[in-house]
Amino acid sequence: MPALGWRLDRLWARMRDEIPHVTRPPSEYLRQHLWLATQPMEEPENKRHLIDVLDWIGHDRVVFSSDYPHWDFDDPRHSLPPHIDPKLRRAILYENAAALYGTTR
Repeated sequence: MPALGWRLDRLWARMRDEIPHVTRPPSEYLRQHLWLATQPMEEPENKRHLIDVLDWIGHDRVVFSSDYPHWDFDDPRHSLPPHIDPKLRRAILYENAAALYGTTR
């Protein structure tokens, strides 16, 4: 999604006269209206790049997805890389979905 947002922003900057109703960069619309799930998660060679992507998307816009019932589903205990901050892990595994669906424990 980050690459798509960057490309749309670049095109929007060039074509603003043709689309005056689009008042903000497209990447802002993506961040405001899209939620992303962790399945499938591609882990980059440089572990910091995953955090960079999550930072760009917005930690509050990512929810856990197990891909159950497929045989190779993601176990929540092992689905996120171990170097992810515990607060971010909790947000992805529970809090973001609770906020999205308006539920609490």
